[in-house]
Amino acid sequence: MGYLYGLGYVGFRSADLDAWARFGRDILGGEVLEPASSDDPLLIRLDERAFRLTISAGENSYDCAGWEVAGYREFDQLLEHLGNAGITIKEQPELAAGRRVARLATCVDPAGNNVEFFCGALRPKAPLAAARSSIRYVTGPLGLGHVVFTVPDLEATKRFYLDLLGFKISDMIGATHFTRVNRRHHSLAFRELAGPSKFRHFSLQVEDLDMVGRTLDLAARSDVPVANGLGRHTNDRMVSFYLKTPSGHEVEYGCYGLEVDDETWSSPSYDAGSQWGHKRTIPIE
Repeated sequence: MGYLYGLGYVGFRSADLDAWARFGRDILGGEVLEPASSDDPLLIRLDERAFRLTISAGENSYDCAGWEVAGYREFDQLLEHLGNAGITIKEQPELAAGRRVARLATCVDPAGNNVEFFCGALRPKAPLAAARSSIRYVTGPLGLGHVVFTVPDLEATKRFYLDLLGFKISDMIGATHFTRVNRRHHSLAFRELAGPSKFRHFSLQVEDLDMVGRTLDLAARSDVPVANGLGRHTNDRMVSFYLKTPSGHEVEYGCYGLEVDDETWSSPSYDAGSQWGHKRTIPIE
């Protein structure tokens, strides 16, 4: 099927854009692009792309995941494919301009989450003006990390993401499904839980353990809440910790994530999420 290239960006709404600007600059070390008007989002740039995080003013909430489509032809094919499957999907030229992409379409997944598909992402001429030049994120052909949420109907979610969009299951930890669209171990994970879908976290991967450790120290000095201490996951081998963002959601910040070779990979299952560490320091909401 092969429509998708990877996770392109993640969007949130926040009651405190200034706090997100400080978080994006001081903790994540990115370049913060302030809104041009009250209707525009705050953008956080982390690599050669125009942005990777978009934060709109409003009540604290998860907004969307932006999935990059492999090309222009695949974009047209995807829209036709989803339309034929009964999915209401609409191309949004105005939103595309705001997202700095050539084409963009939106729909809602079975759990009620906003989904955006795009192609032609802008790569600005100006180099990244990183606030912390020592931080380098692992993106490129792997896309931007992953997103994790709970869903009220597991089978409907699997039909949408696996059957229609072509995600592959990498493995499972208990009832949580970890799925991929490229060599990154997972770009999307979900599990069934009664009630409305809840966004759990997104991830960012840096190049080495020193970058992780220095950011962990910085978070402690800056009084940024650490939700889970340093640890290593069983399935993707990521060495990471979890921070609370200004929206109240969490970001997993780590390194050494596993890459999957489709030719040799089999899908195991695990009975624990971590090989060691990841001690929870604040209650799960």
